[in-house]
Amino acid sequence: MNLTTKLAASLLLLGGASMAQATVTTYNVTADFNEPQAANMTLFTGSFDWDDVAMTMSNFMGDMNSSMSVSTATPNLTLDQNFLAEDSGTLNNAAGMTSYSIFAVNSSDVYSSGAGTSLGNHITGNGIAYGNPGSMMIGANGAVANGNAYFQLTFDAMTGPMSALADNMVYGDCSALGLMMGGNACMGGEINGVTMMAGTPNSLMIEAAVSAVPVPAAAWLFGGALMSLFGANRRKNVLPA
Repeated sequence: MNLTTKLAASLLLLGGASMAQATVTTYNVTADFNEPQAANMTLFTGSFDWDDVAMTMSNFMGDMNSSMSVSTATPNLTLDQNFLAEDSGTLNNAAGMTSYSIFAVNSSDVYSSGAGTSLGNHITGNGIAYGNPGSMMIGANGAVANGNAYFQLTFDAMTGPMSALADNMVYGDCSALGLMMGGNACMGGEINGVTMMAGTPNSLMIEAAVSAVPVPAAAWLFGGALMSLFGANRRKNVLPA
């Protein structure tokens, strides 16, 4: 096998190794909701990893403030539990896309303690709530026991995170500082403004985090092999006839 053939074979091997590597990008998220009934806006800041080969999200987490009582400068809620990816056609008006939710506690139950109350799930979903659309009232028998809160992004997995729209994001806050009216109602926000305090999405920014890209191990191996090939070919050329 001459040098040209060896070089071509090595390039094919390197190409195959590179193609086998999934491309995972870390994205930063900044989102806020207008709260006409509260002194502060609700702000979420976080990040997630997106695999654009498998079209999957991982490591979604962030911080959010309870707007009724905590300023955006001192977020009091850490959302890093019970990540959910769900068909948004069952949750809100963004049919055909996927909704990605992250919670304060390890449960998707936000608006009730799961005791058969009017809202037994985490979704307000543009008015498509369980049992009682458009209401954030917990009810006399539904005191919130878990102090949960959540933030939700929605976008088309085929086009990636940059297709997410502010109008499709939702939040709910039934933490201790997010409860109102003697603990019978929670803070929340979505585009239709059907939540108790009429919170609505204001802005959403998603941007790729800038990070150094490591050289794949395959590239180092290829470089060493290439040098060996050139060295072997050179030694062969200088040998006496």
